[in-house]
Amino acid sequence: MRNTVTELWDKKIAFPSPDEMPYPAGIRDMMVHRATPDYKFLHDAGIVVHKKQLFASWYNCPEYEMEEESIIRGRCSKDDGASWSEPMIIAADKSGKVLYVPSVFVPYQSALWAFVLKMIGLDLPDRLEAFLFDEETSQWISKGFIAELFLPNCPPVKMPDGNFIMPGRMADKLGEMPLRPAMAISQGANILEHWDIVPLLPAGEKMEFPESTLIADANELTAIIRPDHKSDAFAVVSNSKDMGRTWSPPQASNMPMSDSEPFAGILSSGQRYLISNTPGRPGPRRNLLTIAVSRPGEKAFSKIWRIRDGYSESLSAGPEWSYPCAFESDGKLYVAYTSEKHHCVLTIIPTASLLV
Repeated sequence: MRNTVTELWDKKIAFPSPDEMPYPAGIRDMMVHRATPDYKFLHDAGIVVHKKQLFASWYNCPEYEMEEESIIRGRCSKDDGASWSEPMIIAADKSGKVLYVPSVFVPYQSALWAFVLKMIGLDLPDRLEAFLFDEETSQWISKGFIAELFLPNCPPVKMPDGNFIMPGRMADKLGEMPLRPAMAISQGANILEHWDIVPLLPAGEKMEFPESTLIADANELTAIIRPDHKSDAFAVVSNSKDMGRTWSPPQASNMPMSDSEPFAGILSSGQRYLISNTPGRPGPRRNLLTIAVSRPGEKAFSKIWRIRDGYSESLSAGPEWSYPCAFESDGKLYVAYTSEKHHCVLTIIPTASLLV
């Protein structure tokens, strides 16, 4: 990476300590799903609003991460999270020969899709599969494969050129781990055609766990990448000005970030936002989950709130919270995330409470 530093946090503002970070006004926290005796491992939450219903997802394993079997399950809510359906299967192979992980929700042309990666082993990508939610049967139906060796970290975003772009990471060949940050780009508006995979690092260069997220602001794309475990705890950044076809070399930023998966986007207010684990608390490195925002129309983040901080008595969960996913709808930002790699949790934030 370059030695220069990208300004993600407004350098004119001192970065606050955890105790100086408030909670957004009016937030609501709820448990979506707890670990069960048959599926003790749960991770990588997803969230979407589709036709006034909330859909949450995660991947489940019987005991440990991607051992024995790894399936995608989810629940839906028709009352804004007050109650949830019984768990549904999105993708599963009970034989354990195919490990499904992770998945991202994709609302597209009045239908709800899930893109799910098939793995051949622990963190060994194969092909990305598209599943359609059948609203009559409440079943998820496979519609084929759209990419190879690509692990999605966030849902796709539509760009001004009509293509969709989806942040994640890639492997160079079957049987290898996905150690290069990458973007998947669609062939126009048809999400079921084969997607191009564009690496953000040259061949031969790798990162530890380069999970990436994306801020797509008109023609300017900003990828924010999880830092390596042994590096200084600051987010890594890469930029593109040609709709994701070429990227600047990843470089460190001035935004503190623990080594965990981030999630970013742009709110309806025009504010950029970044949900991530922030260092600064003693104990587990993922015990502080935060959301940073910019002023409307500005690039640098200038305000940061706590979402979760240590053990929660009300949820009987924590102190670890990680791997967030967010979706904005009807004046609310829905943020789903994992607790202790056992539980799926949801926090609903009024978008107006994030205005700077």
